[in-house]
Amino acid sequence: MSKENQVKDYLFLNGQDVMLAKKELEKIEKLEAKMGDADIELLYKVYNKSIENRTFQTPVGMEFMKKLKGILEINPGTPGEVMPIPVFAAFDTEARTDKEAEDKKKTSVKAIKNASALKWSLFINGVMVVLIILMFYILTTGDNPNVLNYEHAIINKYSAWEQELDLREAKVREAEKTLNIAE
Repeated sequence: MSKENQVKDYLFLNGQDVMLAKKELEKIEKLEAKMGDADIELLYKVYNKSIENRTFQTPVGMEFMKKLKGILEINPGTPGEVMPIPVFAAFDTEARTDKEAEDKKKTSVKAIKNASALKWSLFINGVMVVLIILMFYILTTGDNPNVLNYEHAIINKYSAWEQELDLREAKVREAEKTLNIAE
């Protein structure tokens, strides 16, 4: 490994980690310059805010956090409990790769299930669309009165009755004429 990947006493594996460590070192230098003779309450707030915001993640930042934690722990004027420093990395690479492989397997199984469910869903939706189109076809072409054609069906039915009544009335009048029945 080259010296390019070194920040303070730490040698990093890749350039991203080096950049992150350098950014953290700059933050640390700025904070130390501003804190100088800061009161314990300010140090406590900086410490807690750094944990809350995950400001420091590399060993360079962890070293600074440990220094702050030590100051806060020995000072009797610390306003509250000093939280432990959280670590945001896994160190057992075998366990991590096994877990990552298991997660990938679970993800791929879920993806296959989702793809299968999507295919079935699309098939069922297609069948439903065909059935709906078929129902509308039957509804518009059928002879039975329905929501779409009930008015015309009723008008046609009463028109047929009216014609039948008119025809019967004409036959009755004709029969009356032949029988010479007066009203």
